[in-house]
Amino acid sequence: MLQQTTFALFTTENKEATFCDWLQAKSAENWKQATQHPFTIAVGNGTVSDDAYRRYLIEDYAFVVDLASALGYLVAKAPTMEAKGVLSAFLAQLTSAENDYFLRSFEALGLSKETYENAVANDTTRSIAATLLSAAGKGKYEDGLACLLCAEWVYMDWCTREGTKPRPDQFWLAEWIDLHDNPAFLQFVGWLKAEMNRVGPALPAWRQREVQERFSRMCELEAAFFDAVSKD
Repeated sequence: MLQQTTFALFTTENKEATFCDWLQAKSAENWKQATQHPFTIAVGNGTVSDDAYRRYLIEDYAFVVDLASALGYLVAKAPTMEAKGVLSAFLAQLTSAENDYFLRSFEALGLSKETYENAVANDTTRSIAATLLSAAGKGKYEDGLACLLCAEWVYMDWCTREGTKPRPDQFWLAEWIDLHDNPAFLQFVGWLKAEMNRVGPALPAWRQREVQERFSRMCELEAAFFDAVSKD
């Protein structure tokens, strides 16, 4: 069964497979639930309710604060100057262009600064943040890398899918798709995958399993995140 398949056995049976292929295959059900969640489809169709998207933005904004901290840990632990540079550049983008998107969207959706700055994240958002911060801060480089890869790859997957449709009229939906379906973001996720494919195969089997478990846990939490903001 795939559940018990090690990376070594997986590549024996799938000659051209990469470490990321193995991570995704081992997390197939959680991956599907996250990337094909009805919420993601509703964003692309422009049919998501304003109330649901307000909840989503508030939760995601809270998460982005912790994501920025996790990136700081990863920059410190990155083994090469190239890796430090790529991760630093993404951190800079996260705290500038993406932050600007949130502020404009909050205003358009009638959310006051007091509301989104003082909002208490729900249990799922706190679990995602804790998982990422623990992996990046207390774990090794590959632990944080696996969690970051999952989070960004999930978004690239569903946003590039929804990006094939006409953009929704609401700018906050259209721009959210564009933030995760553009050459720069695709290049960044491609780099994350290449980095994981470089680091992962060199790990001992027990560490590969731990990294895979972190990746799968993030997939599970991403789906739960969409579930939580979709509930009325």
